[in-house]
Amino acid sequence: MSQAAQKTLAAAKKVLAQPIDFDKFLERLGPKDKVNVERHVAAMEAESDSAHAALWKRLACTLATLAPHAVKLNGQHSAQFYVQDGKYKMQVFAMEDLRDGKITLYCGDSSETAKAAGVLTVGDEDKLELSGTSAVTIEQLDSKSPNPAPFYKDMLGWNRKALRITLPVSAKPSEIVAAESLCALSASKWIVAQPAA
Repeated sequence: MSQAAQKTLAAAKKVLAQPIDFDKFLERLGPKDKVNVERHVAAMEAESDSAHAALWKRLACTLATLAPHAVKLNGQHSAQFYVQDGKYKMQVFAMEDLRDGKITLYCGDSSETAKAAGVLTVGDEDKLELSGTSAVTIEQLDSKSPNPAPFYKDMLGWNRKALRITLPVSAKPSEIVAAESLCALSASKWIVAQPAA
């Protein structure tokens, strides 16, 4: 394991030690987006297992903590997360939940640092895997990836690459933490540069 990668991971995880709470997340949203989130959460909470709603809320708060500038909802099924980029904003994360038993996260391609930090391994057929688990699917995406959906397409422009992390709603706590770590590593470019509050 690389010491530099471990330091980067530790700095990124430090931000996640104090994620925003769900009420604060809702406060950041415009009226229409807030209604979409509330409806989506209500539908998840009506399911027989509360794990889905709890995981969605946790991941939304994680991404909003790592990308504090803006959040945009696309109906009830996908969300885009942005950071400030000069006088513009840049999309750095996306999340999709079709209520089909899994939640998909999109983040910048942090795979090299994640492998060096021991978060990712290379499994059979050169597939990326979270260390110690095979329940989570990880795919690398770039501008050549076929038919990217509009809610994450902007993450692949200008030679940018992304990871698609598919978590089952029944994911173990260690799998959730590892997925969050991948997102935190991709955020280290702007998090580490931020002055301390």
